Parts: sequence; structure tokens; C-alpha cells
Amino acid sequence: MNRKHNAPIKLIIMIFMICTFSIGFTEYVVMGILTSISKDLSVPISATGLLVTAYAGSVCLTGPIVTLLSVKLPRKPVLLGLMGVFVLANTLSIFAPNFTVLLISRLLSASIHGAFFATTMVFVSEMVPPEKRAAAAASMNGGLTIALMLGVPFGSYLGDLFSWRIVFFMVALLGLIGFFGILLTVPHKKPKVVPKLIHEWDVFKNKQVLYSFAITIFGYSGVFIAYTFIEPMLRHSAGFGSLGITAALFAYGFGGVVGNFYAGKVPFHLLTRSMIGVMIALMCILAAFPFVSGHPAGAIIATFLFGAGAFGTVPLLQTKVVAGSEHGTTIATSVSIAAFNLANALGAWIGGIILDASKSYTYLATGGALMTAFGLTLTMFAYASEKKQVNEAWE
Repeated sequence: MNRKHNAPIKLIIMIFMICTFSIGFTEYVVMGILTSISKDLSVPISATGLLVTAYAGSVCLTGPIVTLLSVKLPRKPVLLGLMGVFVLANTLSIFAPNFTVLLISRLLSASIHGAFFATTMVFVSEMVPPEKRAAAAASMNGGLTIALMLGVPFGSYLGDLFSWRIVFFMVALLGLIGFFGILLTVPHKKPKVVPKLIHEWDVFKNKQVLYSFAITIFGYSGVFIAYTFIEPMLRHSAGFGSLGITAALFAYGFGGVVGNFYAGKVPFHLLTRSMIGVMIALMCILAAFPFVSGHPAGAIIATFLFGAGAFGTVPLLQTKVVAGSEHGTTIATSVSIAAFNLANALGAWIGGIILDASKSYTYLATGGALMTAFGLTLTMFAYASEKKQVNEAWE
């Protein structure tokens, strides 16, 4: 006899948030424990940076593939399988005897990232009315932003105080809690419409979806030009030590929570217009960063605003993708997540070039502002195209 699950959607979203928290935790906390890993595994800091770029690269490559392979399957077993792999991968990280094994475990952990976010995002969007989808997307991203606010600073501190392996133990434990949460609350259901794989690619014919991908890759890479190097940048400009860096990382994450929350309240018909406003704000924050970050208080405030602007765009972009992909929602969402990680890798690469060329952290935020300006231009083109479509529909 089949057991029915009648868990409220709010409880299911909370379980998904625990999962996305653990995934976001393992993705970003590595930036704060590279020194500890370098010392323990006897590898140079430059090599440990591969743990960040390889993760982002793995999400880009494996996310759409894993999503495509699982798109026709019932979602509960898919989610359980993905979280099971995640827990195993991070358990492998705890006991990694050398850097190679740790790198492999990171690649394995990243392989579930895109598919998990895509599947849960579509699952939740199907269970709420269209006007609530931005709020649902914001809730899903809430786990990620809370990971930035609490998990990354706390994990970095614990890794420095005890061992980086403790951090991966925490990640695996959270993943296990998420696994059992899914097992107990998520109903057994197939996609509302079982998609034909050939139709999944129809999403790439939608102009607004393509604009969203381009805005993500080029506009959001401006965020990562600055964020990738935020720790040494703040040490240099504001003179922060360990506690100052922890406070700044917390401020960035808290800003992300605030930006994500308010973006989730944006009405559906104002998505693109709101995105223009957020991109302008983000560009101005990055442009002003070198001028205000010389003072500790200014640096904390600027970092908070940076986080708010960065994560104020995420639910808006993801909701636009879901809205514009009638027949290929899952693969489109997965590609959207891959685009964010491509922006991560692109931003880090451009930031490294700026740093090598200028030998100064001052120009990183300026470079981020210029890249965001390009993203703003694309957003304005998207808005013009959207208005044209609406006008043609009325004629």
C-alpha cells in the first residue's frame, strides 16, 4: 500500500532550503579554507584554487547533462539519488588522503548541483500560482544566501581553528538531514507533463530566455571579478584581519539574504524593469567600492550592499527563465544555473588578469562595474524586446 505524503509546501521548501544551504556551503566555504588545505595536503595555494574553478566547471558541464538524463523520471527518487551522491562526495572529502582525491570529491559533489537546483525549482514552481513563483525562487535561493551569511564565515573560522575536514563533516551531516527530509516530506509525483527530450531544446528559441542566459554570464561575472578576491582586497584596502574578514563575509551574506528576499516580492510583470534597477545599483556599488572601502565601516557597508545587489538579481533571472520555457523548464533552469557558474569561472579569470596586469586590488571592483554595465545593456535590450512583443500582441 502506498503511503501518501501531504506535507505542506512550506515544509517541503524548508527541506529544500536545508539542501541548498549545504550545497551552497560546500561551494563557497572552500574560498575561506584554502590556506588550511594547502598546509595539510602540502600543495601550493595556487593549486588549491582549482577546488573552486573545477567545481564551477563541473556544474557547467554536468548540470544540463544530468538534468536531461533525469527529466522524465519521478522527481522524488531523482532528488534522493542526487542528495545521496552529494553526501557520499563530501564524506570522501572528509577522509581525502591527498589533493587528487579531494579534487575528485569536489567534481563529484558539483555534478549534482545544477540538476538538484533545477529539479527543485521546477517542482516548487509547479506547486504555486504564477504570481508566487518569484517568491518561491527566492525561497529556494534563501538556502544559498544563508550559507553565504552564516556558513561561509563560520566554516572558515572553524577550519582555521580546528581542521578543514570538520567543515566537510558539517556539509555531509547537513546533506544527510536534507536527504531524510526529502524522504519523509516530498510526495511521489512525475512531472505535470512528461517532456519529450526534443521539445526540451525548444526553450532556446525564446528570446527572453536567451537574454536571461546572456545577462547571467556577462552581467553576473562582474560580481565574481570582485567577490573571488574579496578577502585579500579587504585586507589591503581596509586593513582587516581575521575577525574583520569574517564580519565582511557575514555582511555580504546578510546583504544577499536581504536582496534575495525583496527580489522575491517583485510582481511578475515588473521582473525585467526591476532587473534594470538592480543592475544599475550593483554597477554603482562596485564603482564606488574602491573609494569607500578604505575605512572599515565603509568597507562593511559597501560589502553588505554588494551582497544585496548581487543576490537581488538571482530570483529575477531564474523566474524569467522558468516563465519563458513552457516545454523545457527543467533543462532551461539547469542551463541557467550552469550560466551562473560560468559567470563565476569567467569573473575569476578576468579578475586574475586584472590583478596580474595592475598588481593592485583597486581595479577589481572597477572591472566588475564595467562588466556589470555590459550586463545592464543586455538587460535594457531584453526590456525593449519584451515591450515590443507585448505591443505586437495587442495589435
